Amino acid sequence: MRPAARLRLAAPGPALPAVLAALALFVLLAFGPRALQGGGTGDPATAAGATAAGASDAQADPEVPVLVVGITVDQLRPDYFHRYAEHLGEGGFRRLLDEGFFFRNGHFRHSTTATGPGHAAQFTGGTPSVHGLVGNGWYVRELGRSINVIEAVDSGFQAVGAREGTDGEKGPQNMLTTTFGDELFLHTGERSRTVSISRKDRGAILPGGHTGHAYWYEGGTGNFITSTFYRDELPDWLVAFNDRNLAQEYLTRVWEPLHPIETYVESRADDNPYEGRIGGSTAFPFDLARLVEEEGAGPSLLNTTPFGDELLFELAYAAIEGEELGRGPVPDVLALGLSATDAIGHRFGPASKQMQDHILRLDAYLADFLDYLDREFGQENVLVFLTSDHGAVYVPHYLRDLGVRTGHPDNETQVAGRIGQALEAWMEEEYGASFVEALAGNGLFLDHDFLRSEGLDLEAVRADVKRKLLTLDGIGGALTADALNRTEFTQPPRSAIQAAFHQKRSGDILLWLEPQTSAGTGTGGTGHGSPWTYDRHVPIVFWGFQVPAGESSEPVYVSDIASTVSIYLKSPFPSGNVGRPLNDLMGR
Repeated sequence: MRPAARLRLAAPGPALPAVLAALALFVLLAFGPRALQGGGTGDPATAAGATAAGASDAQADPEVPVLVVGITVDQLRPDYFHRYAEHLGEGGFRRLLDEGFFFRNGHFRHSTTATGPGHAAQFTGGTPSVHGLVGNGWYVRELGRSINVIEAVDSGFQAVGAREGTDGEKGPQNMLTTTFGDELFLHTGERSRTVSISRKDRGAILPGGHTGHAYWYEGGTGNFITSTFYRDELPDWLVAFNDRNLAQEYLTRVWEPLHPIETYVESRADDNPYEGRIGGSTAFPFDLARLVEEEGAGPSLLNTTPFGDELLFELAYAAIEGEELGRGPVPDVLALGLSATDAIGHRFGPASKQMQDHILRLDAYLADFLDYLDREFGQENVLVFLTSDHGAVYVPHYLRDLGVRTGHPDNETQVAGRIGQALEAWMEEEYGASFVEALAGNGLFLDHDFLRSEGLDLEAVRADVKRKLLTLDGIGGALTADALNRTEFTQPPRSAIQAAFHQKRSGDILLWLEPQTSAGTGTGGTGHGSPWTYDRHVPIVFWGFQVPAGESSEPVYVSDIASTVSIYLKSPFPSGNVGRPLNDLMGR
């Protein structure tokens, strides 16, 4: 059931603001600024309410939105809007496109098209070369291992609201720059609030920035959790939400087509050899209750169904109500990371009936949400943007069987493994030893200690290794760190590779695979992470506050979103912003 519209409370009497202001000052001096925004053990809604009440005589500026809602649909290809147009309702994607402004030629500047860098681009306005998030993970020489993008190494942070043993050393510390939410928080005297929610930890943590709050899904329990970077206890509204046990309720469902499956003519046959499985089956229906009872599936099963996104929307309603977002004298931010599209895409691919059905269900969830925002705040008072963190390629083996060239010689060969083996064998022959320290993501790290001990010139060896890489099947290209430091590339894929190169975190050589090629193998499902168009091209849509209806085919970038939102908010740009505001293109 959707929350009923809330009435704005009358301003308190003249004596109360002074008392609350004094109390707020005491809390700030005693516990630091995060206490006022909900850090520590207090309830964030209570702390924020005290701050707002202390300045209750100040009215919200009508020239800025009361609430910014950033919706990231993980692995959303822009062609889905048009492919499934005849099946979409009036209130979801179609409403965004009809009433909002659609940038049809939106891309990422960077090549590491993955969840972490993709979310960071939207909210920091930067690229991995600036914000430092060069992938969902990367190799750290000092540690001798790879780290996760949101891993807070040796921080001592603990999970909050999670089952015992859950890793809680998570936070935004690896992100070197601010988000537009961070800048808004500083700009408003720490009164603005950012709340970020997602099924994925990195999908919640990175948009939340350094001063917001992030909550993510724990697949083992079906609850939403956080870490002590943010607070020591879950807020009351989230405890109440977890107590509803919606995940357990959704696990009693059957995922079957929303409409007769024979009407899904835009996607390939349901039973085919190019898809992964849920519970041993590639085809509808998927009886979740049976999988729980007979195969011991847990709440993580929801991740690969549309019901995972339905759960996120329910959490969004609870967060808006519980935090009273959009009801203070300054704007607030809600970041909503919808991840089911990514899981379904990886498992079944973009051309599957499962993807088509999911997009139609997501369309209905979105329609309810936009209607709620309009009813609760008024469309003219809320700024919404919708985009994705990356696209996706069709299942490579499916394309190969259609006659499209790929880097896959068969259904069994591990492309990345084959490249690594060939490179090490060449090093043994040419240099007498393999000196690959790590091949992580798109970065090749060489053993510098070995090269020094052998008296070898690092730059010359890098160039030699790059030349060898370019002879290997499956490799689409490679650039050395030296070339990336000396040359400014202007055309993709090289410019996209350069935007993903961080001088302190990237490897000696950055490489990429041929088009329509995945590092792994197997006929089921697909991936992303390349510099090619299908991974970098995503939709960018603005809707609501002062946004005119229209569309543009002008080339724009996801990293343009942060500065565009900042213009609407009359707030400073993030510290590492490289994007350009799109407001003028929308006539604002």
